[in-house]
Amino acid sequence: MQKKMIVFLVLLVLSLAVSGCSDKETSTVTIEGEDGQDYEVTYTEGSDDENCPVGSIWSTTNPNTGEVVSMEIVGKEVINGIEMCQAVYETDTPDENGIVKVEYLWSNDNEENFMWTAYDQDGNMVSEMKAMDGKITMSDSEGVVMEMEIPEDE
Repeated sequence: MQKKMIVFLVLLVLSLAVSGCSDKETSTVTIEGEDGQDYEVTYTEGSDDENCPVGSIWSTTNPNTGEVVSMEIVGKEVINGIEMCQAVYETDTPDENGIVKVEYLWSNDNEENFMWTAYDQDGNMVSEMKAMDGKITMSDSEGVVMEMEIPEDE
């Protein structure tokens, strides 16, 4: 799961960075993954909003396994008074925890505010992590919740 999330976040940043580079066309770029493998990423710009390009989509296929992964920026949502961009990541191959979908929200105004929720094939929540207002909250499918304060920069 952690490796997939890192790849997901790298690809998310890449997709946001390149989303303003096309004229609402589909484009393909090749990036090298942490495993040294080259991945072709196809993306489509869907909005002129560079901070949250709703409608932007990227997808890639793992050349070794055939696993298909896609992400779409689906909208904006206000949580605790903070406007957040929302993306949905999906794969056709469950990871070791059974995760096939992750909803990810982030604030462009404050990078310390984000949330992600992971789901299994049946749509059940597997885990959730929130970093909001200086606090991190993690919970799992069993209802176990862990909270901690985010240390302030000195």
